[in-house]
Amino acid sequence: METINGLAAGVAHEFNNVLQIIQGYLSFARNQLPPDSEIRRDLDAAMAASDRAADLSRRLLQFARSEFDEGDLTDVNDAIDSLRLLLRPIIGENIRLEFDASTHVPVVASSDATFRQAMLNLCINARDAMPSGGVLTVQAAALSAPSADNLAVGELSPSNYVKISVIDTGEGIPAENLPHIFDLFFSSKSPGKGTGLGLAMVATFVESAGGAIGVTSQPGEGSRFDLYLPVAVDAEGDGIESLDEAGFTAPLLVTP
Repeated sequence: METINGLAAGVAHEFNNVLQIIQGYLSFARNQLPPDSEIRRDLDAAMAASDRAADLSRRLLQFARSEFDEGDLTDVNDAIDSLRLLLRPIIGENIRLEFDASTHVPVVASSDATFRQAMLNLCINARDAMPSGGVLTVQAAALSAPSADNLAVGELSPSNYVKISVIDTGEGIPAENLPHIFDLFFSSKSPGKGTGLGLAMVATFVESAGGAIGVTSQPGEGSRFDLYLPVAVDAEGDGIESLDEAGFTAPLLVTP
């Protein structure tokens, strides 16, 4: 995974250098033309395409930098509350959002910003799997020495975890695609709608945090992604119940 991260960062860096030159010339040429010029409209389309390429480059860098930093903590309840506010305007009116998080979910040992981005990626994937509408459910609960027979990423140990689930009632994942959904650049979406980076980033984050991911899906019956993240512990080995207890403050918004 370290090799993949290095490759992704290198590609994104070089790609950005080329894009800056392209966008500079496009902007210069565009500004030399009157607003009603057909050529200017063509240049606008080219600029929009380069903006999409820049977004892809940004996602590559985000993937490459998603390593877990030891000492980072995440308040799961706070992150899910922020997610609730963020999702409503982008999820669509035909999808019902349901949140079921215990009020006593302990703090997890993970990068807060990357956790929020991973959750956003999973929820957007769930939205895209329900073009005709449905129900998107986010759950969180504390577990002791959990077991799971649907693990696709990582392993579980006899420790304390927080299990965060993202469940949709959408199209489901074909059986032949399940072994590949966390592969870098793998996407079953139509061209232009998927980069194959979102789930790869989620897998990298969870593995770096020492966690695991379980996946259950049936075509036509929806999908369930279960993230298992280790509970953060203090110097005495006791679980940390809040960021205040640990002396940390979590950001209030999901990092875009």
